Amino acid sequence: MKTSWPGLVLLPALVLSILLASCAGLGSSGTINTLTAAGFKPRTPQNEEQQAIYDQMEPYKLYNKMVRGKMLYAYKDPEQGVVYIGGDAENERYQQYAMQKQIARDQRVAAEMAWDARWSAWGPYQPWWY
Repeated sequence: MKTSWPGLVLLPALVLSILLASCAGLGSSGTINTLTAAGFKPRTPQNEEQQAIYDQMEPYKLYNKMVRGKMLYAYKDPEQGVVYIGGDAENERYQQYAMQKQIARDQRVAAEMAWDARWSAWGPYQPWWY
């Protein structure tokens, strides 16, 4: 008598959904970790002018502005109440790190899709030990 265990087929989908949910929660903190690794420094607004600029900034967006002949980059984190500030070198490292993370994410997704394709080649609910 053949019995099937639907949970075995649903397991890859469950694992994938857990991974995606955990990655979704990393959104801004993942960006902040990358900014920090690239050398961006957190700064708290120190005066009214800085606070006014901070209040006008859209959260979780990387801004660039020329200041005294140098390009500065800023990222507002309203949860911490800080702005991460960096220059050209820090921004270049940040872009490299972000690209590396994207490539790793793409490779992981491709590997998961390849695994799912191999798994589905067995057919629905037919593990090899049948």
